[in-house]
Amino acid sequence: MTARSKWSVVILVFAAAALFYWLKAGSSPSPKPAGALPEVRDLSRLEVYNFDPASSLAERITAIPADLLQHYRKMDGTTAYEAYQPSAADKALVLEYFALLPPVYRKVFEARCVGLYFVDSFMGNGITSWVAGPGGEVYFHITFNAVTLTKSLSEILTERERSCFKPGKTAITVEAGEKYRGFAYVLFHEATHGLDYALGLTPWADNEMPENLRPAAPLAGVAFRKYWAAYGTPVSSLDFSGRNNITFYGLGGGPKIPADEAAPLYAGFARTPFVSLYGSMSWAEDLSELVTMRLLTRKLAQPYRITLGGEGQPVVLEPLRAKGAAARADEILKLLDSVPAAALAALKRPDKVSE
Repeated sequence: MTARSKWSVVILVFAAAALFYWLKAGSSPSPKPAGALPEVRDLSRLEVYNFDPASSLAERITAIPADLLQHYRKMDGTTAYEAYQPSAADKALVLEYFALLPPVYRKVFEARCVGLYFVDSFMGNGITSWVAGPGGEVYFHITFNAVTLTKSLSEILTERERSCFKPGKTAITVEAGEKYRGFAYVLFHEATHGLDYALGLTPWADNEMPENLRPAAPLAGVAFRKYWAAYGTPVSSLDFSGRNNITFYGLGGGPKIPADEAAPLYAGFARTPFVSLYGSMSWAEDLSELVTMRLLTRKLAQPYRITLGGEGQPVVLEPLRAKGAAARADEILKLLDSVPAAALAALKRPDKVSE
């Protein structure tokens, strides 16, 4: 999940003579007077994290900063979020699962990942947020739901899928195996958002990203423009009835779809090359789901099946068997194995950055 849009979002624009920000909160932005000092939301600035690029990935698995935790509480309107201090065993699991990702992930994380945090009672499985470096580079940090460290892949993915629907007679389950913890899914998914932020794989990773932080040209070329008319709108031939009502985790006013109306929703979805309902929400989620589900099924050799049970015969879907889905996923994984050297060189580590 990329940064959620329940807050006022800072939009950053560079000009030759001045740097200024405006807040986007559903109304037209107010321009700043020429020469005015920039308004900077601290949590979008690399300096506030005391980031040490020479630190190991293990050292970046730490307690969430207090102000960031409070920010997420306000963003989601809850006081239930509590910082979770990862144990030595938790950190070992993170590193074990991280080693399953393609090599490019380590290169990107070493250069651009500010921190990996955990929160108890989090809405959703995780969130990846961008951070602006002093030279316009894009960094990121990831916050995970601590429960994903203990539940299985099947449990976590079933809970996610069910959160899209109001309760009913139709029972929705996802079979993804019991060998791995649900953290494998959330790490692969959120880590891919991190790559998108840092490398610019899609046209832009977050619809609320400042224009100057978006890539001049996406590394994936037209791989996503072929399927998406806009960030959150598929081309008309791939849209399907009910897609605009898809929500997860109780966010966005959801759930909006009765479980007993799941069958026609999935029937429309099954005609697309998307690998999950979640991936049908935007090209950023499409990217993360393509990579994640392909790694889970190929690298980890786990199943990925969605079953709609209830009255009558169960309906079983295997999204990666849909026309074009596996080929799209393989195309992206091939891209990740051949990221241009120039793009990786641009990720060079800066000196330690702090206020």
